Amino acid sequence: MKKMRIAIISKSNSCSGGASRVAEDLALWLNEAGHPTDHFIAFSNQKHLPFQQSLYSNGFKFKLCRKVHAITNQYGFREILPVEYWINLGKVLDRYDLVHFHDLYSAISPFTLSLVAQRKPTFFTIHDCSGFTGGCFYPLECDRFVSHCHQCPQLPQNTWQDRWRDRSREVQSVKRWLAKNSQIRYIFPSNWIADLASQSLSFKVPPVIIPNGIDLEGFSVLKKKEAKAVLGIPEHRKVVTISANYLAAPHKGIRYAIAALQSCRDFSPLVIAVGYCNDEVRETLQGLEVREMGFLDDPKLMAQIYSASDIMLFCSLADNLPLTVLDAMASSTAIVGFATGGVPEMIQTGKNGILVEPANQEALDLALRQALVSNSLEEMGQQARRDVERNFSKNIFLERHLELYQSSK
Repeated sequence: MKKMRIAIISKSNSCSGGASRVAEDLALWLNEAGHPTDHFIAFSNQKHLPFQQSLYSNGFKFKLCRKVHAITNQYGFREILPVEYWINLGKVLDRYDLVHFHDLYSAISPFTLSLVAQRKPTFFTIHDCSGFTGGCFYPLECDRFVSHCHQCPQLPQNTWQDRWRDRSREVQSVKRWLAKNSQIRYIFPSNWIADLASQSLSFKVPPVIIPNGIDLEGFSVLKKKEAKAVLGIPEHRKVVTISANYLAAPHKGIRYAIAALQSCRDFSPLVIAVGYCNDEVRETLQGLEVREMGFLDDPKLMAQIYSASDIMLFCSLADNLPLTVLDAMASSTAIVGFATGGVPEMIQTGKNGILVEPANQEALDLALRQALVSNSLEEMGQQARRDVERNFSKNIFLERHLELYQSSK
């Protein structure tokens, strides 16, 4: 296979969540495979890896770009001007054979994609719904994105100034124009989000589905008792993990998870809580034995926690193909939670976990109780690991991207 020089562009690096982690991992694996790849990032909270660099080239240009975006955002036009293209990206494009964008919104203009696509083969992975809505990451119960976004329920509408700044219809129109008129290959990690996008967008180039992948080398295949011993947890103690960057974020559904745990207090589960935890969440956890871990950016420690867990309780109300679920599955941990977004494309009830209707508290309580008493809980976790190996591995993920890249030349 001919070596390609590739530019990956995303809002941030792995410190900012799953979408940026996918972008960083892809850049890393492409470099390992011998395809020189640079990862351009708008901002980060940690030291860059050797192949990563600022999208803006220097601090002055970063401040200028953020200032321009901030001004247009005040009037409701999120990142409407392609300043990152004008001040840097457009000057370095000739170094690359192709460009692959990931999470953009709140950092990068959609017109930047259009300008790049006029010069290079361009790809865009849609990690959330902001790629085809008027700005929201997940529309939840709102279906206005199908006809046209307006009077966005996720924006304040209390005053005439608020309503005037609601440019969701215009912003969505730009994204629709981009998909219909630009030579961009859209990539979706799940059938679920591809189906939603098809209700809003028409594509000049047929989109493809490439599920997320993870590097299994970072996840041990220790037996649960061995993993628990590493963390000082008694062998026969049932461990349930809940995880989110911010545990209080409403769309993460942690309140449903905690209510389910409270309903199963007679089993005395040990709860491991990963993510920023506020006093309100701590209050709802009272009566349970909890190990509060805070926000973790150490993949090895997260893998240890998942390996020691009997159950990953995942109750997000809005998600695509979450890496949190894949990480837990790779650690031979069964998933219990809501059939949200693309999660049913990873979890099959009774085989590698148990899923119930989103926001159905009674069903969730019953599912958690069923899992805690199940004799097949360990087997479900082992099946979860096999499913990741078969469908969501690093090698499969990388091969699908390389095949797509080659086909575009």
